[in-house]
Amino acid sequence: MIDAHIHIEFGEYTPEYIECMVNTALAKQIKELRILDHTHKFIEFKPIYDIIRLDPFNCNWYDRKRPVPLNDYLNFIVKIKQKDYPVKLRFGLEVCYFKEKEDELRTILNQYDFDFLIGSVHFIDGFGFDLSQENWEGKDINHLYRRYYEINISLIKSGLFTSLGHPDAIKLFEKYPDYSLTETYYRIARLLGEYNMETENNSGLIRYGFPYPGLNQEFLDILKKMKVKINRASDAHKIEDIGRMFNQLEI
Repeated sequence: MIDAHIHIEFGEYTPEYIECMVNTALAKQIKELRILDHTHKFIEFKPIYDIIRLDPFNCNWYDRKRPVPLNDYLNFIVKIKQKDYPVKLRFGLEVCYFKEKEDELRTILNQYDFDFLIGSVHFIDGFGFDLSQENWEGKDINHLYRRYYEINISLIKSGLFTSLGHPDAIKLFEKYPDYSLTETYYRIARLLGEYNMETENNSGLIRYGFPYPGLNQEFLDILKKMKVKINRASDAHKIEDIGRMFNQLEI
């Protein structure tokens, strides 16, 4: 069993922290950990976020991140890969995708050789849809859903990523469109197959009070029908969340 989406984020780049991750994985019968951090954690990606920092709320969110040099992470990966662990460890990034910044992202990412790259949509034309429920007030939900999936489609077509992160995370605050998403789900599934990308059934939203872990059932069923590779993912930001609720995640 794989946990395909685990952040160091609040931990330290030390062997001891990795050993705690490995011990948790063993206790939960997980054989592979895919470890990453958000691009907003690293100085090299700061220009990518200029597009959202024009908004005061977003700017405040980003400026609290206090990014560090990517080499801190890269040097740590090299050290860890010199050791043997009873669990397979792979290292990557979760990349915030912005269509307008695709060329800049490509230039940065092409400089490095990560084991995997998860592309995720966290912002819709500058709107951080998962940052605050209050920020949804007065928003056109249908429009946001259409744009969210249009951006996901651009993400897939970019060819930059090995996996699509939490592909229906827009549902976090239980805001839903009044139109059917069936054809959208099929289009996403077809494109993932065409571009040989994986995706994930991610239990992370449960930490924010969402009522069930993982994908919308219709979306999951369509991904499975279209034979898209799906990994279980905890989106853990703390060690204790590794493998969270995997017994409830279909793949």
